[in-house]
Amino acid sequence: MNIDEKKQERRELLERMKESLQEELIACEVAEPEQEGLPPVLNVILDALAKDDAEEGAFGEFYFDPIVSEEDEIQHFSGVITLMDDLPKEHLAELFEAIAYINFILPCGRYCIDKGQSFLAYRLTVPFSVELSGDALFDQMNICMANAVASADLFLEPLVQLAEGEITLDEVKDMIER
Repeated sequence: MNIDEKKQERRELLERMKESLQEELIACEVAEPEQEGLPPVLNVILDALAKDDAEEGAFGEFYFDPIVSEEDEIQHFSGVITLMDDLPKEHLAELFEAIAYINFILPCGRYCIDKGQSFLAYRLTVPFSVELSGDALFDQMNICMANAVASADLFLEPLVQLAEGEITLDEVKDMIER
């Protein structure tokens, strides 16, 4: 595998995904990395994941993890969807506990809070063979993105309500048990 060729292909596939999303009137752009060695990122506004009173939806970032060496056999495609970007501090303990219970039953990915405890996100990383390329890789990227959005939506409402103090941890637990 030639690393430079693989990087170029990934960049072209992100551009292709951007064009596909824009045809569906989904706001997105491919952002160049600010730091050397980081990958380009497809940034997407996900209006389908908007909170009731929000003007915009959640913010999705989709990218390939960097290739470490030419001997790599696996490549990873990741989606990070920011669901709340200004977490109230008063319900963080309950939110952490609820996330632990929810992550245990999730079919894929995970909800998480950044180490600065300021935003709630959903993250899905999928491994693919490094041999996967072209249309086949594009199709898998599309599936990963769709799964990330669908999975992020599963418990979005109760987690946001818990973070904002509108429901209790016990109510979230009851929702999970159903």
